[in-house]
Amino acid sequence: MFRRLGVGVSRHPWMVILTWLVLTLTMAGAAAFGYGHGGLFERMATSDFVVPGSESEAVTDSTAADPQSGESVIIVVQGVDLRDDSDSVAAFAQEYRVLLDGVGVASVVDPFSSGDPADSASQAMLSSQGDGYVVVVRMEADLSDSAEAESRQNLTNGIQEYDGRLASTFGDAATATEVSDAAISDSTMELIQRDLIRGESVSLPVAAVLMVVVFGGVLAACMPLIGAITAILVGLGLIWVATFVISIDSFILNVVSIIGVALSIDYGLLVVARFREEGAKLMDKVDLAGPRARPDIVEPAVTEAVAMAGRTVAFSAITIACAISGLMTMRLYVLKTISLGGIVVTLLAVLAAITLVPALLTILGRKILGVSPVTRVPVLSALVRMVSDSSSDDGVFSRIARRVQAHPWRVMAGTLALLVMMTLPLHSFTMRSNMSDYIPQDSALSQAYGTLQANYPALATPSVQAVVDIPVEDSDTVVSAIEEINGIDFVVAQPLDSDPTMTLINVRVSAADQTGSEVSAVMEQMRDMDVGSRMWVGGAAALQRDIVDSMTADAPLALAVVVVAVMVLLFLMTGSLLVPIKALIINSLSLLAALGATSFIFQQGIGVPVTDGLVAFIVACMIAFGFGLAMDYEVFLLARIKEYWDAGESNDLAVEKGLQRSGRIITSAAAIIVAVFIGFATGEMIAIEQIGVALAIMVVTDATITRLLLVPATMTVLGKWNWWAPRPLQRLAERVGFRE
Repeated sequence: MFRRLGVGVSRHPWMVILTWLVLTLTMAGAAAFGYGHGGLFERMATSDFVVPGSESEAVTDSTAADPQSGESVIIVVQGVDLRDDSDSVAAFAQEYRVLLDGVGVASVVDPFSSGDPADSASQAMLSSQGDGYVVVVRMEADLSDSAEAESRQNLTNGIQEYDGRLASTFGDAATATEVSDAAISDSTMELIQRDLIRGESVSLPVAAVLMVVVFGGVLAACMPLIGAITAILVGLGLIWVATFVISIDSFILNVVSIIGVALSIDYGLLVVARFREEGAKLMDKVDLAGPRARPDIVEPAVTEAVAMAGRTVAFSAITIACAISGLMTMRLYVLKTISLGGIVVTLLAVLAAITLVPALLTILGRKILGVSPVTRVPVLSALVRMVSDSSSDDGVFSRIARRVQAHPWRVMAGTLALLVMMTLPLHSFTMRSNMSDYIPQDSALSQAYGTLQANYPALATPSVQAVVDIPVEDSDTVVSAIEEINGIDFVVAQPLDSDPTMTLINVRVSAADQTGSEVSAVMEQMRDMDVGSRMWVGGAAALQRDIVDSMTADAPLALAVVVVAVMVLLFLMTGSLLVPIKALIINSLSLLAALGATSFIFQQGIGVPVTDGLVAFIVACMIAFGFGLAMDYEVFLLARIKEYWDAGESNDLAVEKGLQRSGRIITSAAAIIVAVFIGFATGEMIAIEQIGVALAIMVVTDATITRLLLVPATMTVLGKWNWWAPRPLQRLAERVGFRE
């Protein structure tokens, strides 16, 4: 099948390139401009981290704002002196309140609008530190989309002018900052967009330089990059299309970019390297720094590259897609959308690698197989000779293989000990999920949000919320029982807006981390209470617990999907029963080691912000994508080893030659991908930073300790048993296996 594909692409390269060009321009235009329906960033949804059927979801739904009432916007004023200059502050608020009371605004309330600053409602709007106040703006309900957009813009303009008047009246330290769901959503989306641009602007140039060194030429280096850019742009366009059918979470953009760049470079690198290898064979040369290839060399080299490398990358993509699909079994909706995006971009990456890249190679192949001017640059020429993709059956990696084969048990013991040591930090590993973590740090919004939580207890987000199935007049017993819990500052009971026959109980705990141990302990005790009526307990700490519990409960099914898929696919590729089992064990250990190292880095703040645990949904993504990338390299290595085994070589010689031929590709791809991941890890959003660091560690661990040492050692110990399977399964593999 892949040989026929290679023949077709090499005979009609311009048709393939034109098809991809039209598709890319169309999808890129959809993502950027939306063709009158809004671009991708406009159509993305903000993260909705709720677990279906959980107590936290029940509380969230019960306390959600009535869609028939207008949006409430809080404006936090900081940097004014209420103790010594209260009259001036009150006069300012009275004079400039009109700036906030524009079209589409139902009401504007501040501590000075009632005429009695001493009443409880007014006092609640004054900072407990005496350095500010809040203004609550209620927007009108039932506005059309255009009217709502206009009123929001008017309010934004009014807040900016209000802020300017504050600074001119009380000094630059006086500010007015909006704190609302819309402001948090907009800032999160801006941060995601900023991190996406920063990640790609850092990673792609670094990847380009590394590929120039690896391939010894600019043209060859451009092939995987063109495939990566194409796959990402088409993927973003397809996600834009999907927004018309389902709600797509904004985090999917960064994940799609990270995985799209990584896999496209992986696959493109393998195809281009195999093309150069086959071209060298056809020219009867191993050293590719020879004369320009004859025209009749290029098409056969492209065909053979697609036939062999195309089969490998297609198999790898299917394996990775199956690994990512395990996230589909999770109840957390954000994981389902990330899984969808990951699968789409994985398939696009492999399609570009086996069609677009070979088409470009057909047109530019003579130059790529010839001598590149880069090889004449003194420093670059030495690097090219050191890491170039051209290789014989003897070299650095074959020597590594022979040393490993000389002492396989020692290598196994040493590498396993190192991997186990890396997993040790997992004993204190925790997962967290706090939406306030996604507000850009050091921003005006983050400071205003923190001030609101710390200095306005009555307006702060409750630490814990409970909905009790009794009327508020009968809730005294429940309130008294909750007040007996240690660590609680105050408890407030009120009728539930959506159902006055039920009671909403707001609990406040003064803790720096509203999902930390203090609040979690209060939440757990409330959930364990028997109040004689049905009580649902929610809030940030409750949501975090429900997310972690749901992921833990869903993990066995997700892992089962991955295990079955990998077992079946690797068996069909190798015809062996032991190779898939060994791959699952080794890759799982490598993954746990990377997770342990990542946890340690963020717990200790080694070059990154100190965080109390890893973001929960990022852990799931890291496991799925990390396992997929590990299988990617496993497939690259096994495909070459199996190729030599099928050609009649002994097990040890097949391992030696397979590692020599694939070692440079795996190591080079890993170096480039680590650069990509680190580029995204430079972003400001902690979730993306964590997944970037985690995947970088995973790739480094897998490409060095696991792939160069542990895998050859285990395959040496197993010998011919590597390729064992019961006879019925052998016949099945021969009949339906992935063979060219």
